[in-house]
Amino acid sequence: MYFPKVSEITTTEVISISRASTLAEAIDMLFRSNHRNVVVTGQDHYYLLSIYEILRLNREQQKKNILLETLELPKMPTIYKEKSIIDTLAYLHNDFEQIVVLNDDNSLYGIITQSDILSSIDPDTLMDNYRLSDLLHIKKRNRWIDKEETTLDIFNTMERYKHDATMIVEAGKPIGIITTKDILRLLKSHVDLSLPIKTYMVSPVETISQYCTLNEALSFMQDKSFKRIVTVDDEGILTGSITQKELISIAYTRWVRMMQTYQKELRDTNEKLEQKSRKFEKIAATDSLTGLYNRMKFLELFVSEYTVMVQRENALSLLVIDLDHFKQVNDTYGHNIGDEMLKQISNLLLRELRNVDILCRWGGEEFVALLPAADCDTAYRIAEKLCRVIEAFSLEGMPCITASIGVSQIRESDDLNEVIERADKALYAAKMSGRNCVKKATL
Repeated sequence: MYFPKVSEITTTEVISISRASTLAEAIDMLFRSNHRNVVVTGQDHYYLLSIYEILRLNREQQKKNILLETLELPKMPTIYKEKSIIDTLAYLHNDFEQIVVLNDDNSLYGIITQSDILSSIDPDTLMDNYRLSDLLHIKKRNRWIDKEETTLDIFNTMERYKHDATMIVEAGKPIGIITTKDILRLLKSHVDLSLPIKTYMVSPVETISQYCTLNEALSFMQDKSFKRIVTVDDEGILTGSITQKELISIAYTRWVRMMQTYQKELRDTNEKLEQKSRKFEKIAATDSLTGLYNRMKFLELFVSEYTVMVQRENALSLLVIDLDHFKQVNDTYGHNIGDEMLKQISNLLLRELRNVDILCRWGGEEFVALLPAADCDTAYRIAEKLCRVIEAFSLEGMPCITASIGVSQIRESDDLNEVIERADKALYAAKMSGRNCVKKATL
């Protein structure tokens, strides 16, 4: 099961304003953007100025030129964008429908909503086994009102009880609805709030059967871009309404507990798989005796370094290193001593080569080294140094040994086989010259 990062489902198109701004500036920003909320940024915290707060401040006849920093605005919960969506589950039961998403430096990245979470989690089995009617009896009843009640009274009630929608009913059937988005529209238009709510209600109301499954309800909400669903019985009588937040809090409770229980197990399993993957990758790329890169990995690295050489117009050279008379070591001292000597020489070469150089065991007692940013003369000097170091190497119980080295600079038209062939010819010339020496290939 894939769990996205918070950043992948964050809405980054949010409006924000500094706490040093005035209430009038914030309200104007809400009206111009047609948003229902604005994020207020403080020095250490983020706050929410919602339509409910505007209604409250309007009821209290708060002056519009007051600074936001003087108002008691609710603090918003925060989460870093690199967190998993699983980490948002702890916020599902708070009073906020939005969570502030932060960059690593604590700056505002965006907002994640209950809708974002709902759209990103889809446990079909759970969703297909619950129906809306199973949930209606355990949630609080919303206030259903008569169409003749005044608009101002409705607004004040919605602000006091934090209702984001109010249903208008007649003979038990829903005939209209007022949401916080409608409130914002009406406030912006400066309408007469003393008129009855029937003047401004949105009608007709789209409803869904209370016997639908949660999955069907979820599809309905997503298709309609609704933040709530209004449920009716077979006679069309209003039975309730459920918001996205309530749907999450109720329907996903069991699933959330399951995910929290198995979260550590999943992480442990992933870590073990990653460890095995790294282990197998190392086995596939290295020589089992010396721990150096093998031919397959060297070919991959050669292609990468060749590309860099061409792009940056750098030099690139290759060494073929062969230990002299190594067969005599095996014949005289045995293969165990020979293997130990190969490991010791491999470590010696790694120490003496540069950090950027790439060393491979090519086969038997032969090694190949790739030298980035080294022309033929530089590679020759490095090879000479390796010859002298190998010649001076001694370890108790092991014979002294020398090496012959062929050097070849790589051209843009080369492939690895051509480079190796030239370096092999240079190596052969070194052998013919008495061994324990370095020869350059002829370009």
